Amino acid sequence: MFEYHSLSSRAGEQEFTVERQFAAPRALVFQVFTQPEHLKRWWAPQPYTVPTCTIDLRPGGIWHYAMRSPEGQEHWSRSVYSEIIPPEKLVYTSTFADEHANPIEGIPEHLTTIIFTEEGGKTRVTAHVQFENAEALKVALDMGMQQGMNMTWDYLVEYVQTIQAK
Repeated sequence: MFEYHSLSSRAGEQEFTVERQFAAPRALVFQVFTQPEHLKRWWAPQPYTVPTCTIDLRPGGIWHYAMRSPEGQEHWSRSVYSEIIPPEKLVYTSTFADEHANPIEGIPEHLTTIIFTEEGGKTRVTAHVQFENAEALKVALDMGMQQGMNMTWDYLVEYVQTIQAK
């Protein structure tokens, strides 16, 4: 299950960082961050689901997905990859989008850098999320973005354990 000592989450003036250690090889953890069939299983905070997820994993490629509420409302997002170094690093910008991946108003666009570090058979994942300014960070934090990431990463801990048990 989730080990609280493996979680670190801190916010700065224009960014926040979430860090977690997973008892899994780095290649596997990288896969669950970059393959739609995996992301559909853990990416959304409960009780939301991810019915649609597509990924074009290359610089300039788009990751486009919908989170569905229990009432059936879909909230679309898109990320555009700028750097991919398997299984070490992902860099992308993200924002809310429509069902055609066109950006829309809502959450401020942000730059996410995810580093996957191997540590004695485990993997430390560090996500650094940067915003244009402090006001944009405040909007995202007030929407619960940091808590949502922590919640989904809790699901990821369980999901990785399930995969490895197979």
